[in-house]
Order: sequence, then C-alpha cells, then structure tokens
Amino acid sequence: RRGVFDGTVENMHLHWKYRELVKIIVKAKTFAEVKNIALSLEAESGGILVSVDRVSKGYAMIVYRGKDYKRPPTLRPKNLLTKRKALARSIELQRHQ
Repeated sequence: RRGVFDGTVENMHLHWKYRELVKIIVKAKTFAEVKNIALSLEAESGGILVSVDRVSKGYAMIVYRGKDYKRPPTLRPKNLLTKRKALARSIELQRHQ
C-alpha cells in the first residue's frame, strides 16, 4: 500500500549474506500492485526476480541475489522512505483526496 521501504532492502541484503534466495510476502490486493512492488525491489536491491506465487497471506516473491553477489557499502538506499515517513506521506495524500 505504501511501497517499498529502506528496511526491506536492508533486510534482503542481510539475508543474502548467508543464502542466495529471499522470499518476501506481500499483502497486496491485485497482481498489478505486486508486479510494481517486485520491479521496484528488483531495481533497488540489484537482485533478480525468480517467481511470484499466490499464497494464503497474499503473494510470495522470490528474489535471487546473483552468482557474483557483492554487498553494497550502504545496505539502506538513500532514495527510499523509512516506514514512518511513508506513513506520514500516505496520510497526507489521503487528506488531499
């Protein structure tokens, strides 16, 4: 609903330290929203989207880190919002509608 947070990408990189795949559960309503989230996660993390599956909680995305993975110097991207700022932005957008 509010997009991809910087903490999500950071946790992906921390998980990739020991494993090659990351499974992310998304509670989106439509497949178009899931596709948008998957593309932004793929771009921000540098991973490769393997699959998107329908599960009971929503959708499960599996992202592969790549064979020659090297951790970035900063795990949190500077261009993404924190969870608190995304909530404030969402509330502000709802006020203007």
